[in-house]
Amino acid sequence: MMNYRKAENVEQELAKSDLPFEHCLASNQKDFLWMQVNGGTKLSNVIGYAQSALEKGEYRSVVWSGSGGGVIKVVSCAEVFKRSLSLYQISRMSYKNVEEHWKPITEGLEDIVVKRQIPMLHILQSLDPFPESVENVQNPNTLSDFWRFEDQLSANGTKPNASRGKKRTRPERSHKPQQPQGEQSQQQQQHREAASQSVINSGHG
Repeated sequence: MMNYRKAENVEQELAKSDLPFEHCLASNQKDFLWMQVNGGTKLSNVIGYAQSALEKGEYRSVVWSGSGGGVIKVVSCAEVFKRSLSLYQISRMSYKNVEEHWKPITEGLEDIVVKRQIPMLHILQSLDPFPESVENVQNPNTLSDFWRFEDQLSANGTKPNASRGKKRTRPERSHKPQQPQGEQSQQQQQHREAASQSVINSGHG
């Protein structure tokens, strides 16, 4: 791409109807609050706004959405928000289309458009129960498997995989083959007899 320069990015504009929550809301819910966050979103601002909207009765449910660096903020917002309200929760993944435009800096070349799909995380939280047909529902005042695992580790004072990666050291072994005890004694006896015979012979000389 040395002959091109990066131009603008064109992201797909999502609507509420594009979110993966079809048939998830109760029949009495016609609308929900949609909070789109990113990596720089301040939790206090969005949490306060969403809590006020639900407490005033403007909405009965809220969706937190984000991609890239905003995925962590989506999880944080959902976890903090349900501490103050009793909420049912479901999480879903989707993708949005992004076009990267590249302009040539060398004559004779054409524009390049690179199409990518960016994963997004959406968390729907509702004051009302979801229909029985909806799967993977997290009930109020419960933790997901991830957070339950983290709390258990914190209580035990351990860290994930803390006991892994350690190998027991084995004592060094001599690579010299050992002779049976009987053979060793026999060879020692032969050496002593040979030494004695040498002394006798030297004395007669």
